[in-house]
Amino acid sequence: MTPRSAAGAFAAAFGIVAGLVGTVTVAAAVLVALGLPSQSRADDVLPVLAPLPRPGTLVVALDLRDPVRQAGVVRDGEVILARGLEVDIAREIARRVGVPRVRFVYVRPASRLLAARVPPWNIVIGSIRATRESSRTADLSDPYLSTDQGVVLRRSLPPLQTLEELRTYRTCALRGSDGSGALAAVVQPVLRPILTSSTTRLFQLVQTGVCDAALVDADGIGRFAAGRGGLLGPIAARVEFGTGYVVAVTRGGPIAVEEVGRALRMMQADGTMHRLTQAWLQIDPARLHVLR
Repeated sequence: MTPRSAAGAFAAAFGIVAGLVGTVTVAAAVLVALGLPSQSRADDVLPVLAPLPRPGTLVVALDLRDPVRQAGVVRDGEVILARGLEVDIAREIARRVGVPRVRFVYVRPASRLLAARVPPWNIVIGSIRATRESSRTADLSDPYLSTDQGVVLRRSLPPLQTLEELRTYRTCALRGSDGSGALAAVVQPVLRPILTSSTTRLFQLVQTGVCDAALVDADGIGRFAAGRGGLLGPIAARVEFGTGYVVAVTRGGPIAVEEVGRALRMMQADGTMHRLTQAWLQIDPARLHVLR
């Protein structure tokens, strides 16, 4: 080997070593920047972020739209003497996730319920549906109450068994309601449905036989038929429609949506949800026969 070639080989070897040293140095710097030890072992335990402390009070936002589902006296933004189906559901959720107290707050207008960037409440309950818009700002539970449409028949008609039977009837619903939407999208009746503007008129249409079957919100069908048992036919079926009502859980808060979902499933499994809906709505929509 000539002196010139030996010098070239030495320079190349030195470059490789320098490159390796540089790589190790950069890697060590990255580890330090990330807060990790430069000589970690397989059994090293990575730091775990501490969970948010469990609150002593579950703050629940209400819109007070429906007096049967939620009602109370508003004082300085807080709802005292709160009552209703969704109020009782919120109390059950709190008990099952281990929060000892519940405080209800009234949010007006209702559009603010999911618009606040850092809401001062833990969950929102009341007329919230699982949509892309609502899921942008909160974590959504599984439905606790359906938005299906109950079917009220006129007198002398037998209970319905299939959707095909309903299609042959003269149907009716409130104009612009979920009932009219279900007629158009799901039922698709042979005869043009009758759309009216008031529940009083809707009842009269069924009572007089002008309409064979009315579609009414399943969660309101008990109130629609209350005290009118002898004037209407059987209420034993529903048409599936919509995504149902969900609980909106504040994202990043101390209560996780998985906890709320687990509590709701437990309420359905042990009969609590049936008992509450039967007490407040006079009927359990979930137990109506589904027309298919």
